[in-house]
Amino acid sequence: MVLVSGATGFLGSYIVCDLLKQHKKVRALKRETSNMEEFQFIASTNSMDSKLLENLEWFTVDILELGDLELAFEGVEEVIHCAAIVSFHKKDRELMHLINTEGTANMVNLALHFGVKKFGYISSIAAIGRNEKEHQINEQTKWENNHNNTAYAESKYTAEMEVWRGIQEGLNAVIVNPGIIIGVCNYKRGSGKMFETAARGIRFYTSGVNGFVDVRDVSQCIIRLIDANIFNERFILVSENYAFKRFYEVAAYCFNNRKPFIKTPFWLANIGQKFLAIVSAISGKPPLLTEETTRAAFQKYEYDSSKIKAMLKFEFIPVQKTIEWACSFYR
Repeated sequence: MVLVSGATGFLGSYIVCDLLKQHKKVRALKRETSNMEEFQFIASTNSMDSKLLENLEWFTVDILELGDLELAFEGVEEVIHCAAIVSFHKKDRELMHLINTEGTANMVNLALHFGVKKFGYISSIAAIGRNEKEHQINEQTKWENNHNNTAYAESKYTAEMEVWRGIQEGLNAVIVNPGIIIGVCNYKRGSGKMFETAARGIRFYTSGVNGFVDVRDVSQCIIRLIDANIFNERFILVSENYAFKRFYEVAAYCFNNRKPFIKTPFWLANIGQKFLAIVSAISGKPPLLTEETTRAAFQKYEYDSSKIKAMLKFEFIPVQKTIEWACSFYR
């Protein structure tokens, strides 16, 4: 039995489907308030028939409720922990600490208690940290506390520390650090909003560069690492370091829209962000931009995935192919 947390989310849905295709029994965690639409959509695109779905068991639980969560671990041999809150709003700092860090601590503690044989943790490249002097980042890059780290990054870093603690206490665990995960998804949330923006048409672009990766590659990597009994390691999962401008150029071509052509300076974006913050305070709606997302749009970081490529002889799907795939479904 494989236990998957965050199973109704973007990545979790793909992992559940890939496990079912291997004819593994899956216990998928969801909250009482979880929306099943994304899983149902992704399951349909993955050709999940009734026979495969017979091996799927849904378990309703909050990972912060230790007593209830304990019941979910009965008979479990493997765990893939995906559940997390991703936000770049200051108001969600405490919630991210609770779900991302304390929730992970609960998962690790129960895995140790029940003698789980294998534990895979989905972290983020954000948890590696952003060194102000080094923009070439690999698994050995040291975390530094500085203004470039978001509250989300801090919560994922401290969550990783819980997994490393579990490893020291005897847990067979492996950590993966994906870049910005893209693919066929709910286009109203997360990275999917980038496709929605491109579909509407976008004139402005920023100078930022970040690591991108196909959701199917992330799913395959964590499953293959666990199946190969590769533990006590972390792996960056990035297909390519891609300029945001290039992302929107490719997506614009797919949607038959004009490419972004106006370069936005940071000072102007910063003024826009402050204006939107005022609008948000008046309307009560979340701002379209925050200090963190504005800063990230101009940062340039390059991530090295050579370790996972060598370990698994893995070839990532090119980012352009993923964009084209996702845009075709969006249309």
